[in-house]
Amino acid sequence: MPSEGDMEARGASLSSALAVIFRGKLCDVVLRNRPVSTIEKDQVLYNVGDKDQTLFFLRSGFVKVGTITRDGHELIYDVRKGGDVVGELCASENPRQDRAVALEQTEAIAVPFDEVLEIVQKNRDLLRQLVQVFCGSLSDAYDQLNSLAFSDTVHRLIRVLVRLGTELGRGSGQRTELSTYLTQEEISQMVAVRRERVSTAMNFLRNRGMVDYSQHGYLTLDLKALQNYGD
Repeated sequence: MPSEGDMEARGASLSSALAVIFRGKLCDVVLRNRPVSTIEKDQVLYNVGDKDQTLFFLRSGFVKVGTITRDGHELIYDVRKGGDVVGELCASENPRQDRAVALEQTEAIAVPFDEVLEIVQKNRDLLRQLVQVFCGSLSDAYDQLNSLAFSDTVHRLIRVLVRLGTELGRGSGQRTELSTYLTQEEISQMVAVRRERVSTAMNFLRNRGMVDYSQHGYLTLDLKALQNYGD
């Protein structure tokens, strides 16, 4: 039977849009001549219940996107990096159901969602790109839901690590090193299980050489081995 945490995470996955990336022409048009703000580590960009309809385009740094469950536990849907945008669920016109917190000093540009709509409505190509972004995010949310419903802790952890390695990884010899520091507690909030279960699963993978830590404490991954084990 799924735990209460699993049930919370399933509902959260349905409402989360993940890894939204605005690049190229849309980014150039939307961000032109707008001021850049510096967000300090652990500073909240927006919180659950906020009613403002604002998108935040990340210039640099890392931001975790998630929510707080009814019993006070944090769930992390995703980690966004420079080049990504957070706050896209404001398009629903409901109070925010997610929150965004800086993992390190981050530069961001705030853009009202109404202004984004005004821009894309004048350009069919940009409008099509915006629709594709939201559809891709919905597809990612369904993938997370399926993982929570059918995968055990090890396979769920592998899915999270492979996604993090693909999105945030940098080459480090034969392995991939995550470019931001994540605690086991934060990873457990992404997997949506207790930290003790993630710790056990992480040790299982580490003993098989699929994960390790650099001298600075960053996770290093054997992505090929993780992908083969997860298949």
